[in-house]
Amino acid sequence: MLGRPLRIDIPMWEYSRPTPEYPEWIILYWNGSEVEKKTWYDDIPPDELYVDVPVQFLEHGVAAVTYLAHGFNGGEVGSVPLSLTIDKVAPVLGDNQGSLVFDEEVLRDGVTARYLENNVLQALVPSYQTPAVADMLIVYWDREPFADEEVDRYELKDPSQPISIVFSKEMILARGDGKRYVHYKVCDRAGNLSAGSRPVTLEVAATPIPRSLPPVLIEQAEGWGAQQTLTLNDFYPPLLVEVPASAVIYPDETLTVVWGAPGTAGYFTTSTPYNGQERLFEIPTQYVLAQSTHTVTVLYRVSDNANALDSDALALDVKARSEQLPQPELDGANADGFSLGKAPANVPIRLGTWPLIAEGQQVSIQLTGVLPGGSDAPAYDVLFAHALSATEADEGIGMRDDVTVPKTHLATLWIGHNFTITASVSFDEGATWVAFRPVLNLPLRD
Repeated sequence: MLGRPLRIDIPMWEYSRPTPEYPEWIILYWNGSEVEKKTWYDDIPPDELYVDVPVQFLEHGVAAVTYLAHGFNGGEVGSVPLSLTIDKVAPVLGDNQGSLVFDEEVLRDGVTARYLENNVLQALVPSYQTPAVADMLIVYWDREPFADEEVDRYELKDPSQPISIVFSKEMILARGDGKRYVHYKVCDRAGNLSAGSRPVTLEVAATPIPRSLPPVLIEQAEGWGAQQTLTLNDFYPPLLVEVPASAVIYPDETLTVVWGAPGTAGYFTTSTPYNGQERLFEIPTQYVLAQSTHTVTVLYRVSDNANALDSDALALDVKARSEQLPQPELDGANADGFSLGKAPANVPIRLGTWPLIAEGQQVSIQLTGVLPGGSDAPAYDVLFAHALSATEADEGIGMRDDVTVPKTHLATLWIGHNFTITASVSFDEGATWVAFRPVLNLPLRD
């Protein structure tokens, strides 16, 4: 602003009638030194009542400006001094050459799409010398060093408050990804421009990445895609569920694996990684077995403080175990059948252990046969939905002759015809049952 002459307007005085014989004139003084004299020999046009003060007079500091007006009648009037402050000192930027102060997260991780989803990018301006109302901050967001690509201007309203610069998401996206060099200059109200601040280099990766949350991976499952099979004959603990490496997970998000449907016995969730492997999670065996004969939905949930997203689901068909299951045993039975005459009052029944047997699993043992004449005998429940004790899970059922069928019930059956003892187990608190094969089928002898 002070790189050109300073115009000073002079007010018109009363009774002005300049002529060639009696001209009127003014002289402008700057700190007592004459700047310019202007003379008129005819009516004075209002737009000529000014003086341009040359640049060489415009030194930094306070100047006293006066003028002397000479009228056609010879009278002279001097003005009251006008005090002008000339400011030619550019603002001096603050700490670290005025370098903008960004959040530590931005400096560490860059300006990411995730950051802009949850935050507004701001920077603090270090306090500079003598900030004043109407100072103008000129902000640059450069794609190349020293390109001075202006993005905004901020007029200072309250010098007593911290100065914060906001960078719009739209501008950041428009300027694209890559290294960006962010800096500013301060222009005070006198037009003095500061040196540029020290640029802050930011890594920008703000272009949104399509959110991909593909289904989980289960090494023990067979098949591919969204529908697979887990065969319990081949299952060995632990069952590990893996979140694919291609899944887009942000650092501030929590991963939760969801196994099954809420409210069912086989439902399980976990956010605890397996052995510290952040994308690998273990499903406890009891919850695996509880899904026997079911198609279980397996997914992972990505959540932050505000939102939760579910991945694409995997439909896992859990095939029940059909191998290595024990056959019921009836004390006193042999290859020829069972002799009723030699039986005690209560005949012991036993059932051995099976792979992955555990306390709390429920077992039912049932005896069926035919009545004399050929009609079906009422089924007799030796055990019904019996929850295994720790001892039974260790050694089997009835190993202490504490599970029996009364001889009196066997006596109601048709001699010479077969009767059957079946066993089944439930892993989901009795909701579904897995039948043991083979069953015990033998003739009843007298």
